[in-house]
Amino acid sequence: MDNQMTSGCPFSGKSIGEQFQPYEQEGMFEFLQKARQEEPVFYNRELDAWVVTKKEDILSIFKDPDRFSASNSQSPVNQYSEEVKRILTEGGFTREPTQANTDRPKHTRIRNIAGQYLNMKVFAQYEDKIRELTQRQLDALEGKKEVDLVAEITYELPVKVLFLLLGIPEEASFQVKQWADNRMNMTWGKPTEEETRKSAEDLLDYWNYCKAIVAEREKNLGDDYISHLLKVRNGDDSILTMNELHSMIQGVLLAGHETTSNGSANLLLSLLQNHAQWEKLVANPSLIPNAVEEGLRYRTPFITWRRKALEDVEIRGVTIPKDATILLSLASANHDENHFDCPISFDIERKNARQHLAFGNGIHFCMGAPLARLEMKILLEELIARYPDMTLIEDEPIEWHYNMGFRGPNKLMVKLGA
Repeated sequence: MDNQMTSGCPFSGKSIGEQFQPYEQEGMFEFLQKARQEEPVFYNRELDAWVVTKKEDILSIFKDPDRFSASNSQSPVNQYSEEVKRILTEGGFTREPTQANTDRPKHTRIRNIAGQYLNMKVFAQYEDKIRELTQRQLDALEGKKEVDLVAEITYELPVKVLFLLLGIPEEASFQVKQWADNRMNMTWGKPTEEETRKSAEDLLDYWNYCKAIVAEREKNLGDDYISHLLKVRNGDDSILTMNELHSMIQGVLLAGHETTSNGSANLLLSLLQNHAQWEKLVANPSLIPNAVEEGLRYRTPFITWRRKALEDVEIRGVTIPKDATILLSLASANHDENHFDCPISFDIERKNARQHLAFGNGIHFCMGAPLARLEMKILLEELIARYPDMTLIEDEPIEWHYNMGFRGPNKLMVKLGA
């Protein structure tokens, strides 16, 4: 059994809803397996949310935007204090919902505009540049014997790729990652009031940075994503307002790399913990695309998503009231025994690995999914070519982010080998 299954949930004497520890990621898979078997839909008082664990049910919710709103999908799990709200308001933070957390018809209008650029046809045009960027990132490992793959590769590389699409110099990548981490923690974590106030100030810097790069691009349009939005808008607020445009840029500068950063680190961890799978990949690189899918299924980089019930709904005999928050456990769906044989096994030759829900489904399916897949594929190709003998440093503990949204190791120490 993989060590991701280590028990950490106190089962005895408590209901499933009381046992659920939404911020703890140790023992998560074992608990979710128990929930799927005993109470696949349950209420958790801490989150004031109904948790859904079966893939079939989660897929149905994704595909039913008439009964399940996405408006709460990126709301802070822990509401901001009045002081934090004041900091953001007085600082001019006016980001509004644009894509993942909007419903029709606004969602349709904005997604259609974004989709003219964020698609596989455009992403494929960047493949050579992504590979060159990946190779340069790996060049920095030359001469080293032991490295942290998170710090050296997976943390910043995806945002540097995103900068290619946005026409932004890559020098700002680390700062953007720091801003994104703060934003993710404000939304999905459990920060203290002091931490949230500091993060609010950083969020203002992040917002102003996005506005500044848009203003700069207005003076010098190119063929990048920001220029695309400005050209489509063409000064017409009925097509796209400037505030919507600023919000879209900050949105893509968050969602456009976090999933790939964590997904890449999770995939490498899974391969190296199951070294026979790594060796199989080295011997047969044609397995790489399916290995990427299995990595996304096995250790889903974004473990939960949310919806709001627009009416009273019944799921597996459980009535969920109108306006209630529904927490969709993507990690559980991707380990559902009814859909995946022996789901706790990591198998890069799994025939239905691509049937995971790591990128959601329905009208809000992640537009960046093809780009994430392309980046992870290129990274694996380059890594196994340079370091086929790479191994995990076994005595290094794996630590996870303390939050209920994204999941990836904070550090991944390896021996590079010959």
